[in-house]
Amino acid sequence: MDDLIADFHIHSKYSHDSIMSPESIVKQAKKAGLTCIAITDHGTIRGGLEGKTVARTYGISVIVGTEISTDCGDIIGLNLHEEIGVTRWQDVIKEIRSQGGKVVLPHPYRDHCSIEEIAECVDFIEIWNGRSTLQQNTAAQDLANRFLKPVMYGSDAHVISEIGSVKTRIDPESFQFREIITERFSTASEIYCSQIISLMKQRKWGTLVSQGTRYICRKVWPFP
Repeated sequence: MDDLIADFHIHSKYSHDSIMSPESIVKQAKKAGLTCIAITDHGTIRGGLEGKTVARTYGISVIVGTEISTDCGDIIGLNLHEEIGVTRWQDVIKEIRSQGGKVVLPHPYRDHCSIEEIAECVDFIEIWNGRSTLQQNTAAQDLANRFLKPVMYGSDAHVISEIGSVKTRIDPESFQFREIITERFSTASEIYCSQIISLMKQRKWGTLVSQGTRYICRKVWPFP
């Protein structure tokens, strides 16, 4: 069986900070040369389920996942078929495993606590995230090395141009990492775009105007 060309961390319109439809994600994944993606929306598997229904049309394999905000930071579950209904990190891991899913610690050095305790319990550690800094990703690699954990790479895409910006070759049986193909960081504009989308979806118009004004002013006049 051929190796998978994968991006394991993508958000659709079912996340609070993205407007991409699952079908548009699958289409773009095909264009980007991916053969396998995981749709990992915040707090729901709806995007993954919807993406899976159209995946065969485009010759893409879609893994149903979700990124759960726990009491100690985000945890991703992959290969799920039911929503995760808990938020305590130990319970989230138990519920993912009860579905036969795999547990991923994403961007461990971004908004997490009890990092080493969680690292001991997961199946994979995300050591390259397109929206993390080089220092955060390097620390994640060190963490995976210390705990002898299999590694995972993901773009953390929220807008269409980010899909496939992090691309790896993966063994199709074990999902073990073989090699990195692409590892681009998201641009400031891509990250800013998802922040604007989040404010719009939450109807925080005042914050949206102030953020937009600040962004425009920085482009025209880059004050400190």
